Amino acid sequence: MSGNKFQNKKLDKVMSSLAKGATHIVSSPETIEKLKAMGLPIEERFISYEEYFEKLIARKRKNAIVLLKQLPLLDKSIANGVISAIYEEIRSSFALEILTSTIFNSILLLEFAMRTRLYDERLKSDPKAKWEETEKLNMEQLVRRLRHLEIIDEQDKRALNDFNEKFRNPYLHINIHKMVQGIYADNLNKVDISTSEVVRENAVNVSQHRHLWFMAKNFYDKTYVISVLNFCITWTNTLLKTKLGVS
Repeated sequence: MSGNKFQNKKLDKVMSSLAKGATHIVSSPETIEKLKAMGLPIEERFISYEEYFEKLIARKRKNAIVLLKQLPLLDKSIANGVISAIYEEIRSSFALEILTSTIFNSILLLEFAMRTRLYDERLKSDPKAKWEETEKLNMEQLVRRLRHLEIIDEQDKRALNDFNEKFRNPYLHINIHKMVQGIYADNLNKVDISTSEVVRENAVNVSQHRHLWFMAKNFYDKTYVISVLNFCITWTNTLLKTKLGVS
């Protein structure tokens, strides 16, 4: 057996061993082409829409009920079609563990609730107030107006501004490098395809490796999704629920 064939067979064995139980394999397109040229059995195939969907549902069904039981309920007194529609999207995406969509929609829910409450208050003093003026306000401005009308207190103002500055802005603007700061990865196996040498790395600072950001983003979403859901839905209820028929 020639040296190249032996090396390729060894690499194939190493790669097959590492692939078992692995959640992700990260490689550049150039490396993939090199592996194919070396004779490693790397295949590409088109997955039909039906097969993709069935596997997706089967995989997501396992955790759907557990996740839904953690979802805060929208107060029954809130009669707003937009709020209800956004909440349904939150519920659907959360059940399917599509966490980016869950978080995005939770933020949208909160901001729309803030605008709705502010607009309703403006209508009390000015029945001709236009929604368009309220819609132009960013979250910081909404918080300021709500505080000015004493709908929220100083502690509430700090909490909402803190959420806006530390979570909402980086997330919606996908400032991923900022988001993944402080995330470290262990048990990363790095393979040198020219020697078949495997190096296991621990305490890897993910923010310094762009090819690992997607993994850190998944971890980030799983870490924060419940707290974001609780924060946004609780505030939506607080701002819009009614008691004894009085807003």
